[in-house]
Amino acid sequence: MHPLNKKPFAAAFLLILFAVVLAGPSLAQASTRSAGQSAAPPASAAAHEALMKQAKSWVKALSEQEAFQGWKNAKLQIQALGPGTHGWLITLHDSKKQPIGYLVAYAGDKQTYQLGEYGLGSQPLFDEATLKRSLLDNGLIGSMTDSSYRTVKHYAHPFAAVWEVTIDKMTYWLDAKSGELLPLDQTAWSLLEQDSSAMRSLSRTSNNQASGDAKRIILNAAFDPYERLPWLLKEQPFDASDESAFSDRLASKQQLRYVSEPFGDKMLYALPVVGYLQWSGGRIDAALDMNGTRFIPLTQLVQLGLFYK
Repeated sequence: MHPLNKKPFAAAFLLILFAVVLAGPSLAQASTRSAGQSAAPPASAAAHEALMKQAKSWVKALSEQEAFQGWKNAKLQIQALGPGTHGWLITLHDSKKQPIGYLVAYAGDKQTYQLGEYGLGSQPLFDEATLKRSLLDNGLIGSMTDSSYRTVKHYAHPFAAVWEVTIDKMTYWLDAKSGELLPLDQTAWSLLEQDSSAMRSLSRTSNNQASGDAKRIILNAAFDPYERLPWLLKEQPFDASDESAFSDRLASKQQLRYVSEPFGDKMLYALPVVGYLQWSGGRIDAALDMNGTRFIPLTQLVQLGLFYK
């Protein structure tokens, strides 16, 4: 992340904060709550059971791939991403109750559910331990046991996922995946909310559904996206809408970067694209290296970001 002057961080990679919301739920926002208090699952027992059944189906399909084998016996925890139960975060834990991944689900048509993004690793989306460590590292709280703050979850789409944290009378914004402090304020976030019509315009085509089995997965080594700066050199973006060209490039272990400026000049995010997963139903999810491996539908990334070699 690069506030204003866009100088690279020391870290090997940075976050992108741009993509599109899957399958049309409106901008989601969790209600304000005290630190450490869990958000609510679906409103009714029947809805909770149906969502859990669907989530287990996705987990089963993914766990057939070697990269996801740790999910086979995972315990699933469901939290609401916003009011009206339009979206949910499903966090997976191992036998030691440690997080090992996550899924985001959306309400579909006729009491069905659609899979949004999902990811591998010990730092899932909206991880409270990651948030608390960041608050401590930035001198905003005094210890890891300090809970004298309040949080609001905001989830507009996979990379506009942020914590709004209030400490005394000050408000801070942190990325929901990395815990990085963001140069945002309520005005900037409200502008994104006003633009929600563009996010709702995503088609609900079958290609956007995670249907069938996880057919193929390619995962390459991570790299520093700032080894080259093609977006500054005015190089031609890579056309990732050509799914064959996209998959062929990654299958041959060639580098690909994803770059976005979701809030204009306030920040620039760049991430290495390290692979993809293809479902038997046709959907391709790009794998991005971001505090773990994060899988996001390629169609979403193409619409609201740029790829570079």
